Amino acid sequence: MCYSVEVYYPPPPDAKREATLATSVAHFGGRLGFREIANENRSGSICLTYEFDEIAKATYAAEALRERGEHV
Repeated sequence: MCYSVEVYYPPPPDAKREATLATSVAHFGGRLGFREIANENRSGSICLTYEFDEIAKATYAAEALRERGEHV
């Protein structure tokens, strides 16, 4: 079973931010499963879905990201 955590942020895409998020998530054993970009008129958020093998690790990662101010 796979557990997921979604992180949202406003456009435009930010490669540096996504790299920092990926490093943080990897610390908890997570990996990027899906990346959804904003719609054509840039009115939507960018959504990064991270996948984990264990619910505890997903929970810890979500808490850590929230503490950093990310929208999880």
